[in-house]
Amino acid sequence: MKLKETVLFFLIAFLIAIVSGADLASDREVLLKLRASVGGRTLFWNTTETEPCLWTGVTCDNKRVTALRLPAMGLTGDLPLGLGNLTELQTLSLRFNALTGEIPSDFGNLVNLRNLYLHGNFFSGEVPEFLFSLQKLVRLNLGKNNFSGEVSEKFNKLTRLDTLFLEQNRFTGSVPDLNVPPLHQFNVSFNNLTGSIPKRFSHLDISAFSGNSLCGNPLQVTCPGNSNKKGLSGGAIAGIVIGCVFGFLLILILLVLCCRKRRKSDSDNVARAKSVEGDVSREKTSRDVESGGGGADGGSYSGLASASTTASASGLSLEKSLVFIGNVTSKFSLDDLLRASAEVLGKGTFGTTYKATLEHGMSVAVKRLKDVTSSEREFREKIEEVGKFVHENLVPPRGYYFSKDEKLVVYDYMPMGSLSALLHANNGAGRTPLNWETRSTIALGAAQGIAYLHSQGPTSSHGNIKSSNILLTKSYEPRVSDFGLAYLALPTATPNRISGYRAPEVTDARKVSQKADVYSFGIMLLELLTGKAPTHSSLNEEGVDLPRWVQSIVQDEWNTEVFDMELLRYQSVEEEMVNLLQLALECTAQYPDKRPSMDVVASKIEKICSPSLEKEGDKIRYD
Repeated sequence: MKLKETVLFFLIAFLIAIVSGADLASDREVLLKLRASVGGRTLFWNTTETEPCLWTGVTCDNKRVTALRLPAMGLTGDLPLGLGNLTELQTLSLRFNALTGEIPSDFGNLVNLRNLYLHGNFFSGEVPEFLFSLQKLVRLNLGKNNFSGEVSEKFNKLTRLDTLFLEQNRFTGSVPDLNVPPLHQFNVSFNNLTGSIPKRFSHLDISAFSGNSLCGNPLQVTCPGNSNKKGLSGGAIAGIVIGCVFGFLLILILLVLCCRKRRKSDSDNVARAKSVEGDVSREKTSRDVESGGGGADGGSYSGLASASTTASASGLSLEKSLVFIGNVTSKFSLDDLLRASAEVLGKGTFGTTYKATLEHGMSVAVKRLKDVTSSEREFREKIEEVGKFVHENLVPPRGYYFSKDEKLVVYDYMPMGSLSALLHANNGAGRTPLNWETRSTIALGAAQGIAYLHSQGPTSSHGNIKSSNILLTKSYEPRVSDFGLAYLALPTATPNRISGYRAPEVTDARKVSQKADVYSFGIMLLELLTGKAPTHSSLNEEGVDLPRWVQSIVQDEWNTEVFDMELLRYQSVEEEMVNLLQLALECTAQYPDKRPSMDVVASKIEKICSPSLEKEGDKIRYD
């Protein structure tokens, strides 16, 4: 009897081994079919090995494939049928590739799937019905694709769902009231959604719903009232009629009083306007005599002056003039500046910046400072001090104006805008991609400009380094701006906008050390390499900041996932990108004494990127 039991035991074990081998062999065939079907970067798998568990991105357990992670591998084309045969798959990550088409129908067979990351591709169509049958799904990210249709209430069937990201797609309709055990992470921003936001989502951040036509909390946009009300009673109608009559009489009385007051005001305004016109004319004539020029006749203050909330009836005070710094060849008067057409370029940490186009065609950038804490003497000394800094990668102030109510700083206008705008502001068609050589040039030039600032003395620092303060010329040469302003004004931006770049030890924005500058520069480098802003919503999947997010990816998977998709085409410089990434992480070390100095950073960037920069130089010379 014991012999029979022993034989039976070995027979069952043998059959299990055969089945297991067949399952793993089947998984291997599925992976090979995937490799053959998608284009782009080749999946470097050693197909001579019988065990796919040794292939890059493949994880196995109990002789079955349980995880497939192929993020940012440059994969293109449609996914083939067959992935559904990986029935023990728990995690599938195909994020940040260029995959197209619809989700294959056999995904419904992935009954053990817990994590599905498809964001950053070009998948299209509606969210398929079979996806709602994956009962074990915990994290689902379909963001940054071309999915359309409505956000289905059938997501409620996924009772274990904790994370649902659907942002930057083409979804229409309303936001459904998803009552699955509370979604800790939810994002439907930048779709075509309308209507009110369900109350259960009111605690989420505004960024989860921005870029739609939605109302309600947390957007703080009031929804239209309910129009389905019962008819009014006769008494209520009578009350409304009586109220309307009294209201009409009251309005009539107010109109009569206003007309009388306006007649008196008009006569006073005529006298005041003549007085102002005379003062301006006398002031302008005085300046013309001093400068020996004639100037334009008349002119209104509808340009930069009209943007001021504190300017008087005649614009900014003309008691003081613009003060120019250094060797400025094209000077102009405050009167010229006030008449210039103004365009808002952006609102930053220390105030609002305008593009002012003067009547003779020259454009300048004018920063209107807010909450200046220094006296006029301190202001003048600091501006003139930083105005003496001369370096090809800096945007020094060209002039300033100081009065009780207004503080203006004039700079050269940079036509290509900021690095921040180029990286983040235009994500759609017509976007100007930044190639590796251009990013290398920006990184090196910005580092050299900041290193020069630091060389002016141990207390000389920038104080507000971020991508929006890295401006670009027509040839994409970087110019660092806004240095020195941290000592003059209190920051008016929200804490979140600053904290993404601010070193952990900084508690006073006016007291930023050189090592804190290095930290901010390191954040900017990570932004340049990853394409993500420091406060980007997708970083919240792990609830960490940009440096820690990069470190977690580098540690848990491999370096290529962290890079901006536009950089993945440059496989020949992958080593340079990884080295620059490592330098950025050194700059963002938690403790200041662990960070390199800025001159060391600039030197390392030059060594890392010199092959690419030399190629770019040859290209410019010979093409």
